[in-house]
Amino acid sequence: MHIMLKTKEKILKAAKLLFSERGYKETSTKLIAKEAGVNEVSIFRHFEVKSNLLQEIVTNFAFEGNIIEKIKKEITGNLTKDLHIFAHVYYMFLQNNIDLYKIQIKEIAEEGETFTNSINYVAFMRDYLQTKKDEGKFTGHPQMVASSLVSLIFGLFSFDVYNPDIYTDEVHHNSVMKAFVEHIIKVDCK
Repeated sequence: MHIMLKTKEKILKAAKLLFSERGYKETSTKLIAKEAGVNEVSIFRHFEVKSNLLQEIVTNFAFEGNIIEKIKKEITGNLTKDLHIFAHVYYMFLQNNIDLYKIQIKEIAEEGETFTNSINYVAFMRDYLQTKKDEGKFTGHPQMVASSLVSLIFGLFSFDVYNPDIYTDEVHHNSVMKAFVEHIIKVDCK
């Protein structure tokens, strides 16, 4: 088992290096295998397809690690504060992992799910909101609100990266996230 973990780790490190140097599309599994010092079949045994390899890199090498675990430690039970925490932590996760974000947006949108952590993040937030709904503290649709907030943050971050001139001193990503959370609280909470 130790040898399998070591092989998988070597593949991940080699792929991360090559994806960042050459880009996702320009990096073949054959080249990754050569860089890792393993047989190309080992890549498919561990990851099945190349896009799964990149998704695992995002999950394992992203700065700040698993954002869901970070959120679990920071949530307070107060819906308003927690939605602000969700928004801030997710935005900062994207900001701190801008290179991984750019690789995924530019190169694999047609092959796989973009930013795996975003998908996990929506599910975690949905489950949190469902708990609040079960407690009678939230009346909205958990999946819709979770998907909307993550989409908003992802869009705001995309503007920050590719079109930062859209913002003014009064309208910045923080103020937009705050206004969205305040609206959700007003409309969907008792």
